[in-house]
Amino acid sequence: KRMKARAPPPPNQPSAASRIHSEPKSPAETAVISDQNLVSMKENMINRLVDFTVVLPSGVEQKCTVQGSKAVMDVLVDLCSQYHLNPSQHSLELKSSGTQQVLSYKPNTLIGALDVQTVLLKEKIPEEKAKRPLPRVPEKSVRLVVNYLKTQKAVVRVSPEVPLHNIIPAICEKCEVSQEHIVLLRDGITGEELELTKSLEELGIKELYAWDRKKEPNRKASVSSDAIEKEKTRLLGLFNADRRSSK
Repeated sequence: KRMKARAPPPPNQPSAASRIHSEPKSPAETAVISDQNLVSMKENMINRLVDFTVVLPSGVEQKCTVQGSKAVMDVLVDLCSQYHLNPSQHSLELKSSGTQQVLSYKPNTLIGALDVQTVLLKEKIPEEKAKRPLPRVPEKSVRLVVNYLKTQKAVVRVSPEVPLHNIIPAICEKCEVSQEHIVLLRDGITGEELELTKSLEELGIKELYAWDRKKEPNRKASVSSDAIEKEKTRLLGLFNADRRSSK
């Protein structure tokens, strides 16, 4: 008897091989495949050659190519050796391609695992040098004699190069005068009011009169009294000098 031929498979019936690939996989199987793909990608990145631009401490740029399997610390040592620098006194700053963002890494991170375009070879600043403050230039100052309240005197150390309105607070504190009531005069005789925008150096003085408008309402009387006191002192000095010479 003649045997019948085997019937053809139903239309659109997937083959056995395609069924195997299309069958839903368990989460564990998916994770294994994903890990394998990740490992394969990492191996490809690590085994590739990495091209980047090196910026030396002097600012000079150089092109460089290294194996992706090299650790960042080894790249630092190689670059320092190539350009005759001390690795312990230098560090690397890595910048990504495109965005030029600074990349974070560990010394043993493989250079091929980073998206590096620019490598800055920077000199480390010693901690002591960084913390050491700049030397202070001593400020120039002079002794200013301040006459006030007719017979009182005070000595204030101030800068001769700043405008008078800058030293008024120091004068007021020393003489216990309010800033609202003080007027600076050249002396107690002429009563010439000083320009507060000028400095002692510009005015050529190291002595002045601080008139307190509250305690000495009559400026002319204060000036006259001060002039009288100074004249008395002058005459007394002359008298004493004559007495000494006559002896």
